[in-house]
Amino acid sequence: MDSIKRIPIDQLTVGMFIAGLDQPWYRTPFLLHKWLVSNPDDIVQLKRHGIQIVTIDTKRGLDVGAAPAPTLEPPSIEAEPAPAPAETATLPTDGQASPAAASAAVYRQAMEAVDRVFRDIEAGQPPKIAALKPVVRELLTQIIEQPEAMMIQFCLDKMRRFDGTLANHGMDVCVLTLILAVENGCTEPDMEALGLSALLHDIGFVRLPRNLYRKTTALTEQEQVLMRQHPQLAASVLSQGDRVPETVTKIIAEHHEYQDGTGFPKLVKAGAVSSLAQLMALADAYDDLVTTRYGRPPLLPHDAIRQLFVLGAKGRYDKNLVEVAIKVLGVYPLGSLIKLNTNECAVVIGLNHEDRLRPRVRIIKGADGERQQQPVDIDLQNQPADQPARSILRALDPGTEHIDLPQYLDLAVGGASL
Repeated sequence: MDSIKRIPIDQLTVGMFIAGLDQPWYRTPFLLHKWLVSNPDDIVQLKRHGIQIVTIDTKRGLDVGAAPAPTLEPPSIEAEPAPAPAETATLPTDGQASPAAASAAVYRQAMEAVDRVFRDIEAGQPPKIAALKPVVRELLTQIIEQPEAMMIQFCLDKMRRFDGTLANHGMDVCVLTLILAVENGCTEPDMEALGLSALLHDIGFVRLPRNLYRKTTALTEQEQVLMRQHPQLAASVLSQGDRVPETVTKIIAEHHEYQDGTGFPKLVKAGAVSSLAQLMALADAYDDLVTTRYGRPPLLPHDAIRQLFVLGAKGRYDKNLVEVAIKVLGVYPLGSLIKLNTNECAVVIGLNHEDRLRPRVRIIKGADGERQQQPVDIDLQNQPADQPARSILRALDPGTEHIDLPQYLDLAVGGASL
């Protein structure tokens, strides 16, 4: 029996799993159109935004006519959404796994599995594609159910990492790619192909000089020629292991080809690059921009988003896909350090998808420039009436400001009460 049903919004109840809406993303306040309804306010918000028909999955939630789930207390502004039950992830067994704990567990286990596969590849063994498929499925499940917690986990992982490896980069790009794929409405087979492609997209570097990928200074002209061969070399590496779906090999082969025909290695004709390859390429480009690469310092997340917008406007990437990326990541992505009009300093800890310029923030420095003994969380979209109206002036560099961002993001995912 088919578990997917389309129902009128008036039949939607707490405990049902939403698998789709009858409106595009920009008309709703929700980051993803797949989640377990755990709060009556979700239904109110859907009706307020004109949703009339909802697609539900009865395998992952209640069916029409089933006993309604217990009503939960509405969360406070700073509260994390109630965690949906993970289907394939191995989570802490204390019975009280928070979204943060669930995401951290899935992220850690996935990274360990990817590390093992890449160590084998670098030792000359064939790639074990079969070992990576469950990794992609577990990441995808957690991303669908707790996208914001997974994004914060992604940010924390990058901030704490001192040495970038092919496995680290593949994991980062995989998480971002899957988030974009879900938001873009990709099919399940395409999402699995995108996840595998993202994990393995730079695997061709194992056939190049070992120090090339980790080089910390600008590439010479000869090194540039070598580097541009890695998409083609990937096909050779992949051919030695488990059978790889044709979609995966195509995405990897095209992940540096551009929509305007200026990419490499084959200068694919303008307009001929597959949309799946472009989707993964956008995640790869963002991760490259916020990472130190070949002597170029990392961009601030806000500046990286602006750069993607410029590249979309110039035709390198499909504008619609760039719009999806900005929708998911935000104008000021999670983990951004910002200056407010009140002269306060804050960290972005959550996105507001109705207004990209008014995220949820954690104020860590007062107007006098002094560190807050007790950081304060503010939703810039729903501000207290008895406080001055706050808005973002600009992004700040945490290095220049001597701010240790991970400690504040740890509070965001840890559910600390401030």
